Amino acid sequence: MYWVEILSRIQFAFTVSFHILFPAFSIGLSTFLMIFEALWLITKNDKYLTIVKFWTKVFALTFGMGVVSRIVMEFQFGAN
Repeated sequence: MYWVEILSRIQFAFTVSFHILFPAFSIGLSTFLMIFEALWLITKNDKYLTIVKFWTKVFALTFGMGVVSRIVMEFQFGAN
């Protein structure tokens, strides 16, 4: 194997490893948000709404970072 190919594979492995964190976190966080939203709807306790509002911002950031890292992966698919 040539050095360029090895380095390209290492770079792609790093990108994929970085990317997989975001979809996994987004899936778990969406379930978390759904549960707390349901608890707020059932109990009308404002604690749950405060939790949902805070974590919704984190969810949006995580989702956006997942999209950005996916775009980088798509360019690497075409470039390698």
